[in-house]
Amino acid sequence: MPAPRSATPRTAAIAERWDLEAQLRALRPVIKRGRSGHLTGELDADVLAREAGTYPMIGPESRLPPGATLVERLLEPGGTAPAAYFVMVKRAPGFDAAGGDWEYLIIAPSGKIEQRGILPLCARCHAEAPHDRLFGGAR
Repeated sequence: MPAPRSATPRTAAIAERWDLEAQLRALRPVIKRGRSGHLTGELDADVLAREAGTYPMIGPESRLPPGATLVERLLEPGGTAPAAYFVMVKRAPGFDAAGGDWEYLIIAPSGKIEQRGILPLCARCHAEAPHDRLFGGAR
């Protein structure tokens, strides 16, 4: 019987459990109640980050470290209940070098992961971002 293959950074990251409640407690608001650029552009959003001091004001040559997490909490206009969460997690070098090593997650308000990984639609749009696949101000 052959020895089991060790997980690559990509498969190890995707196999990780995502605990929405715990993750949200660890994040801090960096953008409060703006208009989201996701979906139809009709939803409001808050952006939360573990690295609250570095985003969105990172410079064009800046790169967030592995483990950096950004969450856009989408809200109905004027509402307070989340409609969805769009998440970016910076993974170790080699996870997706062409995509800046970002993993994308789409999470339902219940916390159920709807999609995760190197999501082509997310990766295509974020490839157009000005720095480290991120939109937001630059210093």
